[in-house]
Amino acid sequence: MAEAPTLEETSEVLKAGYLYKQGGNIRNWKKRWFILHETTLNYYAKEGDDKEKNTIDFTKGRGIRAKKECNIDDDWPGNAKHCFGVAIEGRTWYFFGEDPSDVEDWKTQIQTCIDKYGKPNTDWKNDTVGQPVNPAIKIIQAISLKMAKMVRSNVDIDTGNEHLNAVGKVGAQVAEDQIAADPHATPQERLKKAGTGVATGIQENVDNDAVKVAAGVAKDQLEADDGLTVEQRLALAGGSALEGVGDAMDNDAIAIAGGVVKDQATADPDVNVKQRAAIAVGSAAGGVKDATDSEAVKVVAKAVEKGAEKAEEKFADGNNGDDNEH
Repeated sequence: MAEAPTLEETSEVLKAGYLYKQGGNIRNWKKRWFILHETTLNYYAKEGDDKEKNTIDFTKGRGIRAKKECNIDDDWPGNAKHCFGVAIEGRTWYFFGEDPSDVEDWKTQIQTCIDKYGKPNTDWKNDTVGQPVNPAIKIIQAISLKMAKMVRSNVDIDTGNEHLNAVGKVGAQVAEDQIAADPHATPQERLKKAGTGVATGIQENVDNDAVKVAAGVAKDQLEADDGLTVEQRLALAGGSALEGVGDAMDNDAIAIAGGVVKDQATADPDVNVKQRAAIAVGSAAGGVKDATDSEAVKVVAKAVEKGAEKAEEKFADGNNGDDNEH
C-alpha cells in the first residue's frame, strides 16, 4: 500500500457531484453531494454545505462492487439502473446515479484511490468484507424473514396477556429488521436499527399515549443524523414530543407545530433567516396537507410546500428573490 498523502495533498478535489446513497441504519435512499479526494469520499446534504455528513476512508477500502456482487438485490429502488457498491472494512456502501458515464467515472476514480492507498481485493469469494451471500444462506434468510413477518402480522396469536402480545410483535419486528439488514453492518448500526424497531413496535402495539409519545421521541433520535449537535437533538426531542402529543390528542395544530419544530431542529445551523422561514412554511404546509380531508386544501397546501422548497433553494444560493428572473 502506498504511503498515505499529507492533508495538503489530499485537499485536491478529484471529482464532485450528486449520487444517491443508501442509509446505513435506515435503509432509505437520499441524494447527497459527494466530494472525492485521494484518500476520502466526503458527502454533504447538498452542494455548498461546509459541514460534511460523513466520510468514507479509502485507506480501509477493499474495492468497487458491481451490482451483481452486492448483497441488496431487493433493496435497489426501481430507478437504480447505474449502481455500485464500495467495500470498506466493516461496511459496504451502496450508490447509484442517473448518468451512466458519470457513474462509471465515479467507479473508476474511487477504485484508483483504493488501489493506491487502501487494501484492494478482487477475490470476492474469499473476501470477508462485502462478500456475496451464499445461496443457501439467502434461502435461510428468506425463510426466517417470512416467519418473522408472519408472527408480526398474525393478529390471532394471543398469549392471554396484551403486554406479552405486544412484546411478541415488537420482538418479531426487531428480528425481521436484523435479518434483513446488511450482513456487513457494524454493531452500532445494528443496535440503532434494533432500537428503531422497538420504538416503532411500541408505537403500533402499545395502547398508552404517554408511552407512544416517548417511543416517537426515541425513534426520531435514533433516525437522526449522527452529526446533529446536542442543541439540535434537544430541539428535535421537543418537536417529536409536541408532534406525539398532538397525535394523541387528535389536535392537528399541535402536531403540525411539532413537525415545524422538528424541521427547524434538524436544519443546517448555518442556514439564513429567510431559509429558515421558507423551511417553516414548507413544514406547516406539509402538515396541513397530511391532516386535512379536503382535496382542495390538499392541492393548495402541496403547492405552498413546493413553493417553499424552491424559495429555500433560492435563498440558499444567496438569491433574495428580488430579481426579475422567472
